[in-house]
Amino acid sequence: MTNIYIETYGCSNSQAEAEMMAGLLKQAGFEIVDDEKKADLIIIVTCYVKTPTEQKILFRIRELSKKKLIVAGCMPEGIYNKLINIAPKASLLSTHHVKEIVQAVEKTLKGKRVEYLGESNEVKLCLPKIRKNPIIDIVPISSGCNSKCYYCCVRLAKGKLFSYPKDMILKEVESSLKEGCKEIWLTAQDTASYGLDKGAKLPELLEDISNIPGKFLVRVGMMNLKNVIPIASDIVKAFKSEKVYKFIHLPIQSGSNDVIASMNRVYKISQFEEIVKMFRDSFKCQIWTDVIIGYPTEKEEDFLKTLDIIKKVRPDWANVSKFGIRPGTEATKLKPLPTKIVKERSQAASELVRRISLEKNNEWIGWEGEILVSEKGIKPNQWIGRNFAYKPVLVESRNDLFGKLLRVKIKEASNSYLSGESLI
Repeated sequence: MTNIYIETYGCSNSQAEAEMMAGLLKQAGFEIVDDEKKADLIIIVTCYVKTPTEQKILFRIRELSKKKLIVAGCMPEGIYNKLINIAPKASLLSTHHVKEIVQAVEKTLKGKRVEYLGESNEVKLCLPKIRKNPIIDIVPISSGCNSKCYYCCVRLAKGKLFSYPKDMILKEVESSLKEGCKEIWLTAQDTASYGLDKGAKLPELLEDISNIPGKFLVRVGMMNLKNVIPIASDIVKAFKSEKVYKFIHLPIQSGSNDVIASMNRVYKISQFEEIVKMFRDSFKCQIWTDVIIGYPTEKEEDFLKTLDIIKKVRPDWANVSKFGIRPGTEATKLKPLPTKIVKERSQAASELVRRISLEKNNEWIGWEGEILVSEKGIKPNQWIGRNFAYKPVLVESRNDLFGKLLRVKIKEASNSYLSGESLI
């Protein structure tokens, strides 16, 4: 038996691709192992969205470069020359060629170096999978996006928007439910762009998924605000389904309209506030956003506007990222801000986010309701479940709660999770 070890970095879409590769290889007769020392070949599924991530993964690739290795994911398209320099013998398989993993492995094992590159309209659905979490099915609904944000390198690897057929998405969901999944993650570079190139839009997709029989919950991935605005009322309506987590991830990136425009993101701060209000007026929910600190055009007054919008909107969480120049993007033409300034601003923003997140989580103390237990905690007898707003709830029990629905009462809160006790 030939052993394959798969190491995965990046977003939920990368995780989904790794699960598909594992499933296809298992189907072809290979053994998937969790110890690289036992492996005859290693696959590393890569991400390069941020400079620190890229550096970490490149270091790892150097470590593995003397072994039989396939570099998959976004890096082969995004930083091809760097990969060739540090791992000249490694085979490359881009995010567009997941279905060809078996051929790539067979040829690499024979000592050949192969490349599966170039954009394609590969529908990555209804494939065999070995899931990292057996009750969660990660379902890609599209590839690429319809935006041209000047700082983003992911679109260079993923390409133009290509929405997957709705009937295949529904078939994937139905199949996963029969296999025991209880939570569905809809993932894409931008889920709100689904169907803008053709066919049904995101609200219709959500409504059709909600109509599938069974007890399950759906998490919708990140949505670009510019694509939410035209269909906002329909999206809010679709989110009212009891099967859809009330979890909304809307990156704003800056609190300054000037900086947003210089990023080539097509919306205004007032529209972000309006959309958030629409959701919150319709139901209790969890709002996440992202902010980039230290974009080259960001002045002190722009940064203060970012702090102001965080204070005003009070998101449950905000991912704070320091700007870093990514190869091939328009932002490479801009002069970066001094590192010291970016670091200080990032620290201030992160402290504000943590404080507001704790305040928001404290509002849940005393809440009683149902959670779906989807993972084990770090310590023995700890379990983590999610409530209707996708808030993580930590509970302690000697019983095996994995995959179970549990009624709890929230007793305590931190800035990253809630603590509850079982009411059964």
